[in-house]
Amino acid sequence: MILRDMQGLIRRVVSLFRSRPHGADARLAHVQIMEAVSRLAGGIAHDLNNILLVVQGYTEMALAEKDAGPESRAHLAEVRNAAARASALVGDLLVVGRGSPFVPRLIDVNETLALLLPDLKDQAGKGVEVLFMAGADLPPVLADEELIGRLAAVLCARARDAMPDGGSIAIQTQVSPASRGEDRRVLLRFSDTGPRVPEEMRLRLFEPYFPGMTGGKGYGLRLSLVHRIVKRFGGEIEIEGGSGGGTTFVITLPAQAGSRESRPVSVPPRQHAHAAEEGQTILLAEDDEDLRALATKALAREGFTILAARDGQEAVEIFERQKDVIRLVLLDDVMPRMGGRAALARMRQLVPGLPAILCSGYTWSLEGSVRESGEACIILPKPWQPREMIRRVREGLAEG
Repeated sequence: MILRDMQGLIRRVVSLFRSRPHGADARLAHVQIMEAVSRLAGGIAHDLNNILLVVQGYTEMALAEKDAGPESRAHLAEVRNAAARASALVGDLLVVGRGSPFVPRLIDVNETLALLLPDLKDQAGKGVEVLFMAGADLPPVLADEELIGRLAAVLCARARDAMPDGGSIAIQTQVSPASRGEDRRVLLRFSDTGPRVPEEMRLRLFEPYFPGMTGGKGYGLRLSLVHRIVKRFGGEIEIEGGSGGGTTFVITLPAQAGSRESRPVSVPPRQHAHAAEEGQTILLAEDDEDLRALATKALAREGFTILAARDGQEAVEIFERQKDVIRLVLLDDVMPRMGGRAALARMRQLVPGLPAILCSGYTWSLEGSVRESGEACIILPKPWQPREMIRRVREGLAEG
């Protein structure tokens, strides 16, 4: 459904590119283009997630079959690897489309970059020196360490590609003093000794697949990712070029009060007795027909009884008739007529505390759950594997 609605948005993006103004209006046009690209990326990623989930799910189920021969297993492994690469691309699209997992917490940027430095040096390769200059008394920022790592890796890779004959990359952090009416900010500078980016290209460099100075397909989604990550942190990014050459990406992030937070501790999932689950009834709501069939088959193989609905409205109607036998609901977040969150709210009016799993490519949380209708709800992020879905279902049944 979303892909059918994409045509109008694609035409809008093309129109914005063709009618790009110059001068004072260029920055406004850039904001409009990036917003349209963001919506386009998010919509495409949502549908691709569903398609890839079906491919990955059936591949995993086929690999688990005992009678699969060595040649078939090798072919299936190649399909799984290709699907994994496609999933990584979908992950990038979700970042651009503002729907990727995002776990914000107070972090020390100096500490995060210091931990990343060995990997960044390896990625830079021979002939490229990576230097890190940590500013003193850096306040914490509200960010996601994984996305900080992705941002740093992309900017270092761009600098490496701009210096095929070698050079250096300098990463510097510092505190920007508060000016009148503004709070303190943390500055991150990524500087290279490669060619200077012309001023007229600096805004456009963040557009997906902008060809840059060397033509070709440009940097793909990479710099669009950086732009979106910085915006998600509430920051700004600018490009500076020195008179003697080289390019510097300057990122400013809002400084926060307090001290950095420790990383969450992962608790191994509890082991559950599968025998007690056999025959338990699960209400499944998913608008994608192939995905609904995959989830039904995977759960039925584990002994569950499945009631399947095509959208949230149908799920509520089924629940009203059979609420006494349904032990858990597994709902897609985005569906026609009624989404998973609204459907769950209706169901919990009838059965408070109903165990529920919300399947979404747009939602994430630190603990793997959110609160819907005033009560806890387990999150199953897309794309999921059948074994992960089954694990979450058993977790929900045990807690319920």
